[in-house]
Amino acid sequence: MVQLSDESIQKFKDLMEEKSGKEVTWAEAAEGGRNLVGLFDVLYKCEMEHRRWDKRLVTEPKGFALEGTGRNCAVCGDSTREDTNWYDKWGIKCLTCQRAIDKKIIPGSIARNQDNRYSPYDLENRFGIKKPTLRKMIKEGIIKARIVPTESGHIHYYIILVKDNKELLPPKKMTESQVYPFEKDGKTWHRVEPWYRFVDPFAHLKGYKIMDYLKFVEKESAWNLSRGV
Repeated sequence: MVQLSDESIQKFKDLMEEKSGKEVTWAEAAEGGRNLVGLFDVLYKCEMEHRRWDKRLVTEPKGFALEGTGRNCAVCGDSTREDTNWYDKWGIKCLTCQRAIDKKIIPGSIARNQDNRYSPYDLENRFGIKKPTLRKMIKEGIIKARIVPTESGHIHYYIILVKDNKELLPPKKMTESQVYPFEKDGKTWHRVEPWYRFVDPFAHLKGYKIMDYLKFVEKESAWNLSRGV
């Protein structure tokens, strides 16, 4: 456990009270301070680790496998093991996604920049398009997807590039969730709400054809997106 001096806890307590405008107990300040220091410690170790990897790329520019487990592919998000990952200038990938990059099925840059593509999760989270509907829309040619294949030729993952769907899909920044503050029990809380809670969706995305295939339904006082009929 991270240890903090009484002086550090007091400073953190004063800062928390200044920012929140409310009284903070010693225990709350101590826990908050330890959590913050612990977070920075993790971030520092991650940064040092990445610097060591990037230094190694100088002598191994094509990349290398990383030791250990629990590393996630920057393209599909799958967890990888030591013998199933690859690290190069684009970051960590599983070998399946790496093969797709090597074969130029998908650009390596999507591992570093997720703003230029939608994932299946993004389409469900932002537009309510679930995987069965996504597969149908791809089959019908409505959505243009890059398919990352497995070695046996099955579908491993779909990549939906914005540049391949310019008339259909808006830039991702137009459909980002927002943090919404609200009061409860005398305290200010924050929750993440979908983009369409803050705008008129059809006016906001006017000109993008995705709205021709969607409809809004009101359910439990919240807006949800579903495939139009």
